[in-house]
Amino acid sequence: MRKNSGFSLMELMIIIAIMAVIAAIAVPSMIGWRSRSKLQGAASNLAGDLQVAKLMAIKESNFVVVDFAANGYRVFVDNDGNWNLDAGERLVQTRQFPPDVWINLATTDLSDDRTRFNDRGLPDPGNLGTVFIVNSAGNQRSINLNRLGRLLVQ
Repeated sequence: MRKNSGFSLMELMIIIAIMAVIAAIAVPSMIGWRSRSKLQGAASNLAGDLQVAKLMAIKESNFVVVDFAANGYRVFVDNDGNWNLDAGERLVQTRQFPPDVWINLATTDLSDDRTRFNDRGLPDPGNLGTVFIVNSAGNQRSINLNRLGRLLVQ
C-alpha cells in the first residue's frame, strides 16, 4: 500500500485565503510606516545638516547659510555675507527630499526661508524659528532653531 503525501487542493486554497487576509491587514500599516519613516529620516537629516552648518561656521570663521526650498535645501559657506551662493563660495551640501516629503514653506517662519550661522555658531537673529516638514499622508515634523543655535526636533 502506497502512502500519499502532500497537500490537497482544498488545503492549499485555505492556506492561500489565510495569507491573503493577513496581507490585507498588514500591507496598509506597512505603507503608513514607510511614509512616516521617510518623514523621520528627512527631519533627522535636516537637523544633522543644521548642526554641521553650525560647526562649519565656527571652523571656517565665516557665515554658513542654509537655504530652504520646498523639495530640499542647500548649505554653503557665505564669504561675503550677502546670503547668496556666489562664484568662489563653497557649496557644502545639497539635499533633496523623497518625492512624498517636503518643507511646508507657508508655515515655516524663517525670514526668506533661510538661516545662517556666524563664526561663533550662533544663528542670525532675524532668521530664527521653526521649519515644518510634511509628507503626503499629512504627518508633520518640526525643527525649531532658537537664538543660541539649539535645535529641537518634534
